[in-house]
Amino acid sequence: MDLKVNVIYDNRHSERYDLLLNEFAEQGITDFKFWHCLIYNDVVESINASHKMIVQYAKDSGLKEVCIAEDDLMFTCKGAWDFFLKNKPKEFDLYLAATYIPPISNNKVCGFHLYVISEKFYDAFLGVDKKQHIDTAMDDLKGDYHFCYPFPALQRSGFSANNKSVVDYNKVLQKEDIYDCSHT
Repeated sequence: MDLKVNVIYDNRHSERYDLLLNEFAEQGITDFKFWHCLIYNDVVESINASHKMIVQYAKDSGLKEVCIAEDDLMFTCKGAWDFFLKNKPKEFDLYLAATYIPPISNNKVCGFHLYVISEKFYDAFLGVDKKQHIDTAMDDLKGDYHFCYPFPALQRSGFSANNKSVVDYNKVLQKEDIYDCSHT
């Protein structure tokens, strides 16, 4: 099974480009496209619009699903991408590589560094108010969300436009939350 990865790329953080290409090479990902992020005065609106840009493209192109990643994506070990693909359910609205509001039984979306969205959910996703955080706004939509567990992909620690500081969201996770090669 192959799935094209559509990456939201912010060239103001160009150091992420080669890091992500190295991640893709290690995972064997060859089908990907970099999309330049949309930049507005409001960071939340920029992130919201950048994700919607790809979902709108998928809808307009008649794609059954689309995989979206952010440029700070990192995989947890070699084979993590295959683990993510192997565990993708047949039916879902969103299939996510992680959440930063554990445990997954909370069914809370927080972190859009790697996810797949189904066509049946495009319109609901595109209908989110442009001033809302696009990931946490999913909680109000109450969709059919599935999380790959343990988490095969995380957000690389670094500068967060949302927080205007360097962050490491991974500190909220436990060791058992993170996929490693011993799970294969």
